[in-house]
Amino acid sequence: MKKIIILILFVASVSVYAQKQSGSNLTLGVREAIDMGLKNRYDAQSKKYNLAIADNRISKSKKEWIPDISGSGNARYSPQLQGTYIPAHFFSANPEVVALGAKSTAIFGLDLNQNIYKPGITTDVKIAKNGLALEQEKNKQDENTIREQIAFAYLNVLLRDLQNKIAGNDEQRYKEYAEVAEGKYKTGTLIENDYLKAKLDYENAKVETSKAKQNYDLALNSVKYQINVPLETQLVLSDTLNSPNLSFSDLPTKADANNRTEIKQLILQQENNKLQVNKNRQNALPSLAFFANYSQQFTYTNLDYGLKQWWTPFNYLGLRLSIPITANFKNYNSIQEYRFKSMQTDLDIKQRTADINYEIQKTSTELSNALKNMQTTKSNYDLSKIIYANEKQQYNLGSLLYSNLLDTERSLSSAEQNYIKAVYDYLIANINYQKAIGNY
Repeated sequence: MKKIIILILFVASVSVYAQKQSGSNLTLGVREAIDMGLKNRYDAQSKKYNLAIADNRISKSKKEWIPDISGSGNARYSPQLQGTYIPAHFFSANPEVVALGAKSTAIFGLDLNQNIYKPGITTDVKIAKNGLALEQEKNKQDENTIREQIAFAYLNVLLRDLQNKIAGNDEQRYKEYAEVAEGKYKTGTLIENDYLKAKLDYENAKVETSKAKQNYDLALNSVKYQINVPLETQLVLSDTLNSPNLSFSDLPTKADANNRTEIKQLILQQENNKLQVNKNRQNALPSLAFFANYSQQFTYTNLDYGLKQWWTPFNYLGLRLSIPITANFKNYNSIQEYRFKSMQTDLDIKQRTADINYEIQKTSTELSNALKNMQTTKSNYDLSKIIYANEKQQYNLGSLLYSNLLDTERSLSSAEQNYIKAVYDYLIANINYQKAIGNY
């Protein structure tokens, strides 16, 4: 009964999890979206196995110290024994050939080999640990790329949402123009062509609103794809352009290039080069191993293994010293190769550090400029809306021509587009700066 209850609870939990994954509503901030993407995406899950493989190499290297125990056995039957030459006066006055030995021979034994001194094994463990650290940094870089992709997709939705709202405001204004124009046309104070033009502008504004909504939906689907949730999920983004999660006020004012995973990877590669040099040098050192054997031997004229009196045990043990003679000649080129790689990696570290420092300085300036531009264009946009409201009131009172109102409308539209462009530049600069300082 207890097993049945556990099974029911397990099925229920799986069902709830599935509903959450494909549920009808999902509200996420940018950080929650990133966390969900790292959890759900198959490429992120696949990369984790590289860590498991690297960790397994450490265990594999350490097991080289485990004694090697093996069993062996062979059985042989010789219908005709080999003759052995016996010199004269050994058994008889004349030399002769005598067949000695047993027709049936079998040996079953255990062999043990244990490394006592072999410095290459310790170095192999260090190389494996270095490989794990390198894979961890590579995994971090892969996750940073995923974070960047999700953040960009998330911010793109906020941008498209802003464009959608602005398009809706434009449509509402042109609708009001058309309604005022229709009233004036019916009272005879507006010519038909101006009325038709206002009506056409309203229809065009509706088309732009529809396009903006389509772009918003596509951007939202892109977020769903990036975090790997079903497209039918009703996704709601809780952050806005003014959310604290999207601000960069808490980011460090001074960034260290050594914190970037690219530099850490190069440093680990440099460490691997040095370990490989040591390993090749150690290949020329002597090694010492302990070995032992225990065997049972059967010798008789036939295959009757059940006769215990014909089984005889024997064993031995010893030390094996191996001294390489020509290894130094063979290892010379391998050592030179890793020395060249070490010098090459030194230069790569210096160049990559210079690149990152410049990237940090450049993106920091771009972010500061983008923020100022966004604030300026926002002020211009707010001012243009005030001017528009004043002139719209004059147009409604009949003291302003529709053509003049359209000039103001174009100025307002230009201010809107400048503001949208500034917001877009700010979002891009924000991502680029966070990537430069190692947040992505």
